[in-house]
Amino acid sequence: MQDSSKKAVLLVGQNLFFLGRIEAAAEPLGYQVRRATTEPAFRNQLDGPPPDLILVDLEGDESTWVGALEVLKERKPVSTQVIAFGPHEQVATLERARTLGCDLVLNKGEFNRDLAKILAELGSSAGK
Repeated sequence: MQDSSKKAVLLVGQNLFFLGRIEAAAEPLGYQVRRATTEPAFRNQLDGPPPDLILVDLEGDESTWVGALEVLKERKPVSTQVIAFGPHEQVATLERARTLGCDLVLNKGEFNRDLAKILAELGSSAGK
Protein backbone atom coordinates (compact mmCIF):
# COMPACT_ATOMS: atom_id res chain seq x y z
CA MET A 1 0.00 0.00 0.00
CA GLN A 2 1.20 3.48 -0.86
CA ASP A 3 1.60 6.06 1.86
CA SER A 4 0.74 9.38 0.22
CA SER A 5 2.41 11.34 3.03
CA LYS A 6 5.85 9.85 2.32
CA LYS A 7 8.26 10.92 -0.36
CA ALA A 8 8.48 8.24 -3.02
CA VAL A 9 10.97 6.71 -5.42
CA LEU A 10 9.55 4.61 -8.24
CA LEU A 11 11.78 2.01 -9.90
CA VAL A 12 10.82 0.91 -13.40
CA GLY A 13 12.41 -2.44 -14.13
CA GLN A 14 12.52 -6.13 -13.46
CA ASN A 15 15.99 -6.51 -11.92
CA LEU A 16 15.74 -7.08 -8.17
CA PHE A 17 19.48 -6.48 -7.76
CA PHE A 18 19.05 -2.71 -7.80
CA LEU A 19 15.86 -2.73 -5.75
CA GLY A 20 17.75 -3.65 -2.57
CA ARG A 21 20.39 -0.99 -3.16
CA ILE A 22 17.79 1.64 -3.84
CA GLU A 23 15.81 0.71 -0.71
CA ALA A 24 18.97 0.75 1.40
CA ALA A 25 19.82 4.27 0.21
CA ALA A 26 16.29 5.71 0.09
CA GLU A 27 14.47 4.43 3.16
CA PRO A 28 16.81 6.02 5.76
CA LEU A 29 16.11 9.36 4.04
CA GLY A 30 12.36 8.89 4.42
CA TYR A 31 11.55 7.64 0.93
CA GLN A 32 9.07 4.89 0.22
CA VAL A 33 10.35 2.75 -2.68
CA ARG A 34 7.78 1.52 -5.16
CA ARG A 35 8.31 -0.67 -8.21
CA ALA A 36 6.69 -1.11 -11.61
CA THR A 37 7.69 -4.13 -13.68
CA THR A 38 5.32 -3.49 -16.60
CA GLU A 39 4.03 -0.46 -18.46
CA PRO A 40 0.45 -0.94 -17.13
CA ALA A 41 1.83 -1.15 -13.58
CA PHE A 42 3.77 2.06 -14.25
CA ARG A 43 0.62 3.82 -15.47
CA ASN A 44 -1.18 2.70 -12.29
CA GLN A 45 1.63 4.15 -10.17
CA LEU A 46 1.17 7.53 -11.87
CA ASP A 47 -2.55 7.48 -10.99
CA GLY A 48 -1.62 7.71 -7.30
CA PRO A 49 0.50 10.27 -5.51
CA PRO A 50 3.32 11.34 -7.83
CA PRO A 51 6.77 9.97 -7.06
CA ASP A 52 9.54 12.44 -6.31
CA LEU A 53 11.98 10.39 -8.36
CA ILE A 54 11.53 7.82 -11.13
CA LEU A 55 14.47 5.49 -11.72
CA VAL A 56 14.46 3.60 -15.01
CA ASP A 57 16.55 0.44 -15.35
CA LEU A 58 17.59 0.26 -19.01
CA GLU A 59 18.55 -3.41 -18.67
CA GLY A 60 14.93 -4.31 -18.09
CA ASP A 61 12.37 -5.17 -20.71
CA GLU A 62 12.83 -2.55 -23.42
CA SER A 63 9.13 -2.25 -24.21
CA THR A 64 8.47 -1.50 -20.54
CA TRP A 65 11.03 1.26 -20.09
CA VAL A 66 10.39 2.80 -23.51
CA GLY A 67 6.64 2.68 -22.84
CA ALA A 68 7.12 4.28 -19.42
CA LEU A 69 9.22 7.10 -20.88
CA GLU A 70 6.64 7.65 -23.62
CA VAL A 71 3.90 7.91 -20.97
CA LEU A 72 6.00 10.47 -19.11
CA LYS A 73 6.12 12.71 -22.18
CA GLU A 74 2.40 13.30 -21.59
CA ARG A 75 1.96 12.70 -17.86
CA LYS A 76 5.20 13.61 -16.09
CA PRO A 77 4.48 15.27 -12.76
CA VAL A 78 6.18 18.67 -12.73
CA SER A 79 8.21 18.03 -9.59
CA THR A 80 9.31 14.50 -10.54
CA GLN A 81 12.87 13.85 -11.66
CA VAL A 82 13.53 10.96 -14.07
CA ILE A 83 16.89 9.18 -14.03
CA ALA A 84 17.75 6.23 -16.25
CA PHE A 85 20.71 3.90 -15.76
CA GLY A 86 22.23 1.11 -17.78
CA PRO A 87 25.42 -0.59 -18.95
CA HIS A 88 28.13 1.82 -20.10
CA GLU A 89 28.81 -0.25 -23.23
CA GLN A 90 25.21 0.16 -24.44
CA VAL A 91 25.77 3.67 -25.75
CA ALA A 92 22.76 3.60 -28.10
CA THR A 93 20.45 2.56 -25.26
CA LEU A 94 21.72 5.34 -23.00
CA GLU A 95 21.29 7.85 -25.82
CA ARG A 96 17.76 6.61 -26.52
CA ALA A 97 16.83 7.24 -22.90
CA ARG A 98 18.17 10.79 -23.26
CA THR A 99 16.12 11.42 -26.38
CA LEU A 100 13.01 10.04 -24.67
CA GLY A 101 13.28 12.82 -22.09
CA CYS A 102 15.14 11.56 -19.02
CA ASP A 103 16.47 14.34 -16.84
CA LEU A 104 19.67 12.38 -16.28
CA VAL A 105 21.14 9.21 -17.82
CA LEU A 106 23.91 7.38 -16.00
CA ASN A 107 25.86 4.22 -16.57
CA LYS A 108 25.48 1.63 -13.80
CA GLY A 109 28.79 2.55 -12.19
CA GLU A 110 27.82 6.22 -11.96
CA PHE A 111 24.39 5.26 -10.67
CA ASN A 112 25.82 3.07 -7.91
CA ARG A 113 28.35 5.74 -6.97
CA ASP A 114 25.91 8.69 -7.03
CA LEU A 115 22.61 7.22 -5.77
CA ALA A 116 22.96 8.40 -2.17
CA LYS A 117 24.01 11.87 -3.33
CA ILE A 118 21.07 12.07 -5.79
CA LEU A 119 18.60 11.11 -3.06
CA ALA A 120 20.11 13.54 -0.56
CA GLU A 121 19.98 16.40 -3.08
CA LEU A 122 16.43 15.51 -4.04
CA GLY A 123 15.43 15.50 -0.39
CA SER A 124 16.99 18.90 0.27
CA SER A 125 15.36 20.44 -2.83
CA ALA A 126 11.96 18.93 -1.93
CA GLY A 127 11.89 20.97 1.22
CA LYS A 128 12.36 24.26 -0.65
